[in-house]
Amino acid sequence: MKEPLVSIGIPVYNVELYIEKCLLSVFEQTYQNLEILIIDDRGSDSSMKIVSDLMHTHKQGYLIKVIRHKKNKGLGEARNTAIDNASGDYIYFLDSDDYIENYAIEKLLHEAEEYNADVVMASSRKILYGSGEELPTFTYKSKEVLRGKDKFADYLCQDLRWHIGINAWNNLFVTDFLRKNNLRFAARKDEDALFLSDFYSEIECAVLLPDVTYNYVIRPGSIMGNQARDRIPTQEIRERFITDAKMTERSKRLKNRSFYDVHCSRVVKHKFRAACVALRHRRRFTEPLSNREIRQELKHPASLLQILKFKRYRCFNLFFYVISVLPPFLSVGITFLVGKAIRWI
Repeated sequence: MKEPLVSIGIPVYNVELYIEKCLLSVFEQTYQNLEILIIDDRGSDSSMKIVSDLMHTHKQGYLIKVIRHKKNKGLGEARNTAIDNASGDYIYFLDSDDYIENYAIEKLLHEAEEYNADVVMASSRKILYGSGEELPTFTYKSKEVLRGKDKFADYLCQDLRWHIGINAWNNLFVTDFLRKNNLRFAARKDEDALFLSDFYSEIECAVLLPDVTYNYVIRPGSIMGNQARDRIPTQEIRERFITDAKMTERSKRLKNRSFYDVHCSRVVKHKFRAACVALRHRRRFTEPLSNREIRQELKHPASLLQILKFKRYRCFNLFFYVISVLPPFLSVGITFLVGKAIRWI
């Protein structure tokens, strides 16, 4: 039988210190029926020169296909470009500052083929750049095969704890699954959270693996470190609010599903955290952020009548619903006090 083609989507933007190790980890895969989609997101360093050099000097360089954006669009849109251009039966997202174990694709693909899975999700480790120190990382304790309508969603929505990794990378997706369900990423902020909120309800078979296949590099100046800046462009938090508004709107399609009560609880918890982030850094934004904008971020996905029918987390959802309909100054004041109490501010 013909081996399935796996497309590996790698967005590239100002990662000259990391991209070579990333690509070498792909070249060294034990499974070799691959295409490597390099999405050039118009950075200003020598990342793409390194990619070009490897294309022409490495024996596996022929696997690389470069797709260039006309302008910088952000990580989410770069992943969307990978989905649009993938020729593979499967697609795997790899961030260009990270690297994978040499057995990663072979392991994930074997499980996907054996169980006819929509997605296979493996474990990862966090590595501190420079020292190589391993940091605490989310891992699956045992192998799980979740087959049947809503089995994966019900597994995820047992409670408000996270039972899967909140990331798009290190997951092997059936490409047609993403396209059929029109699953897309937000452009710049909270792209993984929105993607997860959209896709988990559509999964009919998922495999979770305890095997560590991905190395997530914590680096200076990364997206995770941006909050250390003295001044933060207000547009960044507004982009996050826009993404969260999409999450709120899209949640309504799940109102008749068994997990809707917990799904709404997750959404409002996520949005409340974003509001706390906005309040924590409010004085550092380059432009004023209004109370009305912050209250809008707290908008609840469900109606009051729907919440009263919830079997789980009814009071939790009622609390956040009430906050979202109070006058802006009062809504923000209560958010600040609660955020302080739980140390999110």
